[in-house]
Amino acid sequence: MKEKISSTLAYFFAWLLAFFGAFSLQDWATIIGVGLAIGTFFVNRYYRKKTYKLLQQHPELRDLYEESNR
Repeated sequence: MKEKISSTLAYFFAWLLAFFGAFSLQDWATIIGVGLAIGTFFVNRYYRKKTYKLLQQHPELRDLYEESNR
């Protein structure tokens, strides 16, 4: 049983290292940059929706919200 686990781990790490080695540093920078941009988009979208729902529930906060965004 231990041979099966160690063999599976060896193959997994071999594939993982081959995958990481296939890209240059510039490729990784591009992939990470695109990933961060997409992540930022979804975080901003989440908080915009949350703010919109809050302003719908409490219309008296609208002036405060608009004043803080100037």
